[in-house]
Amino acid sequence: MEHTRAFLAYDTLCRIAAEIPEDGEQLLEQCEEEAHGLERTLSMFDPGSELSRLCRDIRPGEAVPVSETLYTFLEQNLEICRLSGGAFDPTVGPVVKLWDFLSQTPRIPSAERIRAVLDRVGYQHVRLDRNTRTVTFDLSGIGLDPGAAGKGFALGLTVDRLRQGGVRQAVLDYGGNLFVIGAHQDAQGGTRPWKVAIRDPDNTGSVFGTVQLQDAGIATSSWYEHSFQKNGTVYHHLLDPRTGYPMPLTLKSVSILSSRPVYTDLLSTAFFILGEEEGGVLVDRLRRDSGEMIEYVAVREDGTVAASPGAAFAPA
Repeated sequence: MEHTRAFLAYDTLCRIAAEIPEDGEQLLEQCEEEAHGLERTLSMFDPGSELSRLCRDIRPGEAVPVSETLYTFLEQNLEICRLSGGAFDPTVGPVVKLWDFLSQTPRIPSAERIRAVLDRVGYQHVRLDRNTRTVTFDLSGIGLDPGAAGKGFALGLTVDRLRQGGVRQAVLDYGGNLFVIGAHQDAQGGTRPWKVAIRDPDNTGSVFGTVQLQDAGIATSSWYEHSFQKNGTVYHHLLDPRTGYPMPLTLKSVSILSSRPVYTDLLSTAFFILGEEEGGVLVDRLRRDSGEMIEYVAVREDGTVAASPGAAFAPA
């Protein structure tokens, strides 16, 4: 029997629709509880979260024990940091706060202020030790921003819990990060992959194409989510951690499809910052090394589309 549940977490609406086994009535409630627990661990806005306390109480050179959840989250983030050469980097937190794109009146920070905070940005300042499950910073003032990976990580935990609970068919939407378990069943009893639309970055009320998903998810990064214009220049929230400025627009949006939910979130941001050529190389390498399904659909600045063959992209 299909059950649905909707709740607020990670500053967004989360929805789960799943075919639940007869003895699994509490499964969706457990998924919501786990989501709120993760939010309390990773929130950068909650001063009492484990992540906030870790960054606030930094003592350079001191190894700090952390929970398995936080350790795994940081481990997955730093993997993409290394592979992308720092194009993706959660230590960009101080720069994100400086630009403050959520403000009613965002402003361009001065070059001096950007240079000052960049001294505290760089994944190389964070060291993990799996044997002791500890985190060590080599200087104070590091700010970890989970925004580019938190929802994907949360989605992965929910997918794992549903599968362990015997769920074979489900659709999950965590604020636009989607994942489907199983295939779509039609009225005749047949099955086929789910068809998912991708929003047009030039007209967010319409779509420019579709992809097909089965036991896979999708997430999209685009400049239009948070941006402002000044003197004819667009300033958007996808900041390059290496420069402290928004990445010059060569792409309008990047959608990543993957059988591993956290990759959709992490890689859509990394690909956007790297650009089409280097982003494609990163996806190919990670697909080969991880054995996971990872594909992409990227909309170039001129409106043309670059899509990996496995994405099964179809124009609208």
